[in-house]
Amino acid sequence: MKKKIFLTGSNGRIGSYLKKKLKKNFVVIESDIIKGDNLSDDSYLKKIFKKNDIFAIIFCHGLNSTPLLRGKVKQISNLEQASIQKFFDVNFFLNLNVIKNYMKYQKKGRIMNFTSLYSIKSPKHYIYNNFSKELGYCASKSASNMMMKYLGTKYAKKYLFNSIVIAGVAQKKLDPLFLSGYNKNNPTGRMMKLEEVLPVVNFLLDEKNTHTNAQEIIVDGGWLSW
Repeated sequence: MKKKIFLTGSNGRIGSYLKKKLKKNFVVIESDIIKGDNLSDDSYLKKIFKKNDIFAIIFCHGLNSTPLLRGKVKQISNLEQASIQKFFDVNFFLNLNVIKNYMKYQKKGRIMNFTSLYSIKSPKHYIYNNFSKELGYCASKSASNMMMKYLGTKYAKKYLFNSIVIAGVAQKKLDPLFLSGYNKNNPTGRMMKLEEVLPVVNFLLDEKNTHTNAQEIIVDGGWLSW
């Protein structure tokens, strides 16, 4: 019988890709705000976790902004508390609420959270043109890393918690100045391909992998080593 995975952000770019790939070996329970799902709703989560034996949770949802060719974000102050709080609400507190409900109804499991290299080091501001990577994004992703470490060390006997730290994933219509600057700062000379997120997920889902816990697993082409 196929094991079940609860996948958040299932309609997003990474979530959609993983959903398609993981359905071959798992039952994927999809969750996305586009579908009207609300991760802050305890009654919604109760229905999922009480009814289903969830082998793993994969967090792919998140609040972010991208330096696109069109619709650029003007470089204005991003230091306001309200702006920062929005990122924490989505990138930290939603995760925490899901985890609390998961642990309430499931006696064991594994949780993995997709996060960013900007959760470990500051953005290289000079590679952005007329765009500012939000402080709230970086701070909330960094906090989510610590949450996974904290919970992983506290509840390791029954649950595995890990962060997957990824580099920027290539997509169409990126600002060419940003893309050029990014590529120069990555040892591989390019952005990450979408399919390169899958091997680390498969590794963490492997039933024989029972001792990888409270880690930041980095898949960035070497960016953080420079």
